[in-house]
Amino acid sequence: MNETPTAVASALTLSGITKTYPGVTALDAVSVDIAAGRVHAVLGENGAGKSTLVGIAAGSVVPDAGTIGLAGREFDRIRPAEAREAGLAIVYQIPALAPSLSVVDAVLLLLPASKRPSRRTAAAWVTAHFARLSLSIDPHAQVSSLSLREAHLVEIAAALASDPRVLVLDEPTEALGPEETAWLFGQVRSLLADGVAIVYITHRIPEVMEIGDDLTVLRDGRVVGRGLVEDFSADEVVELIVGRSLETTFPDKPAAPAASETPALEVLELSGEGYENVSFSVYPGQIIGLAGVEGNGQRRVLRGIAGNGSSDGRVLVGGREISVRSRRSAAAAGVVFLPGDRIGEAMFGKMSIRENAVAGALGAAMPGGFVRRRREYDLTREGVAGLAVKTPHFEVPVSSLSGGNQQKVLLARGRLGDPKVLLVEDPTQGVDAGARVDIYAFLRELAASGVAVVVLSTDAVELEGLCDRVVVFSRGRVQTTLVGDEVDERAITGAAVMSSETASVEVAVHARRSRSRSLFAGETQAVVLLGLAVALSIVTSFVSSAFLSPLSISQLLAAASVLVFVGLAQLVVVMTGGIDLSIGSVTALSAVILSFFAQQGIAFFLIGVVLALAAGAAVGWINGLLVTRLSLPPVIATLVSSIAVLGVAQVLRPSPGGAARADVLTTLGLAIAGVPMILALAVALAVVMWFVIQRTRGGRALRAAGSDPVKANRMGVRVPRTRLLASVAAGTLAAVAGLAVYSRSGIGDANAAQALTLTSVTAVVIAGASIFGGSGSALAVAAAGLLLQTVTSALAFLSLGLSWQYWIQGAFVLFAAVVPLVMLLVRRHRPSSVRSG
Repeated sequence: MNETPTAVASALTLSGITKTYPGVTALDAVSVDIAAGRVHAVLGENGAGKSTLVGIAAGSVVPDAGTIGLAGREFDRIRPAEAREAGLAIVYQIPALAPSLSVVDAVLLLLPASKRPSRRTAAAWVTAHFARLSLSIDPHAQVSSLSLREAHLVEIAAALASDPRVLVLDEPTEALGPEETAWLFGQVRSLLADGVAIVYITHRIPEVMEIGDDLTVLRDGRVVGRGLVEDFSADEVVELIVGRSLETTFPDKPAAPAASETPALEVLELSGEGYENVSFSVYPGQIIGLAGVEGNGQRRVLRGIAGNGSSDGRVLVGGREISVRSRRSAAAAGVVFLPGDRIGEAMFGKMSIRENAVAGALGAAMPGGFVRRRREYDLTREGVAGLAVKTPHFEVPVSSLSGGNQQKVLLARGRLGDPKVLLVEDPTQGVDAGARVDIYAFLRELAASGVAVVVLSTDAVELEGLCDRVVVFSRGRVQTTLVGDEVDERAITGAAVMSSETASVEVAVHARRSRSRSLFAGETQAVVLLGLAVALSIVTSFVSSAFLSPLSISQLLAAASVLVFVGLAQLVVVMTGGIDLSIGSVTALSAVILSFFAQQGIAFFLIGVVLALAAGAAVGWINGLLVTRLSLPPVIATLVSSIAVLGVAQVLRPSPGGAARADVLTTLGLAIAGVPMILALAVALAVVMWFVIQRTRGGRALRAAGSDPVKANRMGVRVPRTRLLASVAAGTLAAVAGLAVYSRSGIGDANAAQALTLTSVTAVVIAGASIFGGSGSALAVAAAGLLLQTVTSALAFLSLGLSWQYWIQGAFVLFAAVVPLVMLLVRRHRPSSVRSG
């Protein structure tokens, strides 16, 4: 076959790329040359090495050998940020958007520094960019609230905004409908006219034949074919990919059912959020497809049948009416739902193939509730029979499998669940040509056994080849039902895009919302916590008026500063997905160090402050290295350092001592209008931290690293370095807390601050930060510190014992956990302002 024309300049060259994982050679000396102004398709089955190859080009994967030629430079390895600055943009198969970020922050993080607008104008800039691309997505929405389709569109928009010279598209149309695919191809053609090189990875051969110029085919990590797309037929491309000819892609369809047969599934006038009066039936041996432009209600109907949400209407299985008011009741009636988002929603990524396969049949796998490993293996083998799952054994984590093999394991779970109705969302999304044949045969075999199979797919070719009937949706209603010979690609697509249907129901869309956003917008938790502190103070003052005396308030505020500092220290680590159990020990060590210098006057005391901060930073640095370099869990790493630091503090001060001179105590106790300077410092630090976390690139990196390290790395965040810096910051802040502790006691005591570690965790939890990382507010932590100290101080005036402190703190923790859930429910049930028709 002919090679890529040599007269065309190369935009990206990958030479001799080799990458191995334990027991697997993902790439074996692969070389690919990508020409400017052309679409180069990289093809292969799942596990062939395509995504690894482009990951190396984009910097998210480090090669073992080989070189990367980009923008006139040659790299042994390249970082994501370097690749972006050199003009390479990538759209991943699974969008590389950290869930805890807003859309604006995600786009900014994906852009190279030279193309990034200022944070002040970013929202307006992103809004205008989306408008130019005709995308109706709220720039202020959280990434976690986006559908998979919307996340793909956001990442594509960010890639287009970077003005790339090389654009890598990894399965870009898997979550897109026909209209959006046409929109994307239009964008691609515009880029080609400007000389941009396009690397296109897909399993959809018709797309390659439509827009591809050159192709490279990988199999088992090696190049098995390359040349001009025009020199290959579609069948020849498929044969190169799978290593064999595929005479039959789709299994034969059965004859039409007799009119007297009872439907295996009957849906009658089903209505719910986003759909209305939906009716269709599935007869034994049949597969029914749900189609339509994405967002027209078909996905909600499928989930409505599965019991995911409130639905009105009737659903009959085998002629018997069942309840679909909840997932549990639907499942008990034999309705099995397999979501399209495999790892995100359907499977347990870190658990084994065996554990995932039997998850839907625990009663059979574990009779009496006890694990029977041999029984689980037998069931797993039964489930995957005929599906050709490629794995060395069933104990492999399911997340390590290719997308096609993950889907096969999910289907095996559906089979073992003894389904009467199987609802499958996007059954071949991200699945290669060979695996598709196995999946289609599996679904047809299941239908032949009497199971009602309903498939939702955005691929009209797939619906034509697989389904006996196709129900096409428009604006939440059934637009038409295609039967028998009517089921073809043109009719499916035409019915979906040519509808003039209007509907009275709300269709779920993300519309642009203009909203006024003040500087501290979104700090509801901080306001609530401050309100609780004020309310508690007022109640306590009715019992004892002395509580609001100047001396009492001054002592309360000074003590609160300690809790604010330790809370901020814990927050910065929790946001990376970790926890720091050395906070209390570092605080104690800082106070002990200060006690050796406070006896010598202010000048010497300042030297002590510098040394205490240095000691805290050093402990944080050690913690960070233990976590990032030695891969120790944060709990273990910081527990070890906590014990060691406490030991050092006790050696330095075996017993309390080192009383401060009067001038030092006077300086530390300074107050302005009754507010201690130490509290003013704590509040100022909280404001600075809030600004850094919410309004700077470093803050976005911190949130992204804690939210999803893999996606953060692909977005260009240096995750290990971010975690290391967070640990150093936490140690330094804990040392500042030691200054606050010493300012109150005036002596060094190695055992005086051990309880602060637990208190710091309490403050972070009450402040509403996610213990899994990625989110948190410094202002809310400051408010939580003030509330906790108000509780402690009020107890003495209310004549309540110490045990009440723990009861009340526990109540506040519970309250703080419930408030975000209530707010989420309110947002979910808030009527949409956008109506269709």
